[in-house]
Amino acid sequence: MTEQKWLIDNAIPPNTVAIEQMERELSSNQRSVRESVSQPEAVNLAVRLQDIMIWDTKKWFGDAQMRLDALVVQGYVKEGEPTSIYMPQTFRFPGIKDRDRLPTGENGLLIFYGKTLYFLDIFITVSRDREDSENLAQLLSKQLNSPEIKGAVGTLLGLAVAAPQVSVVTAAIGSAALIGDLAYQVLSRATGDTIGLYRNSYLQYRDGFGIGRQPKNGSHHVRDLSFWYEIIQEEP
Repeated sequence: MTEQKWLIDNAIPPNTVAIEQMERELSSNQRSVRESVSQPEAVNLAVRLQDIMIWDTKKWFGDAQMRLDALVVQGYVKEGEPTSIYMPQTFRFPGIKDRDRLPTGENGLLIFYGKTLYFLDIFITVSRDREDSENLAQLLSKQLNSPEIKGAVGTLLGLAVAAPQVSVVTAAIGSAALIGDLAYQVLSRATGDTIGLYRNSYLQYRDGFGIGRQPKNGSHHVRDLSFWYEIIQEEP
């Protein structure tokens, strides 16, 4: 499978410092497990897209139907539920014209809500929609037995142990990127004009899951699209 080049790629793989920090935290978690202290709890997070502007639909006359597909992959694995590691979402927007802001409601477009551990990867694609096109969840479900996604999911399932080794976590981060690239490829075949718009990867220990506004000021703006998003932690 060829690597997809995203228009905005802010994913930074773990460097030596990040791996050493991860190793310290995971070692501390392992001591807690041996001492029968409760293992680290997953963090409840929500990710919401805001102010999604379509500056140019590339259609000469009339309006266009747009679709936005979002995929979030994270390290909290529910036993016996391999698809718990990723959440695909498809949103369709009919009647969109140049310089329209997508109708996302008062609180923004919720692309993820759930428990998270170790890392949080976000992938966003935008397309001109086709009639009767399948949503991203359906497209990915058809790939579950493919060698690419089967291997990636298998690696991510290695996170189900109480305190995985740092090598298991770093391998899972690489597998999350593979699933994101596969999502782009199946969308390209389904819609024909998909834009691999944005991806980012946040580590729990290095980045604090990126909680807050992203970017801190203004919006991401590339080609004929702009947006920003926020990652919110649910208080206990």
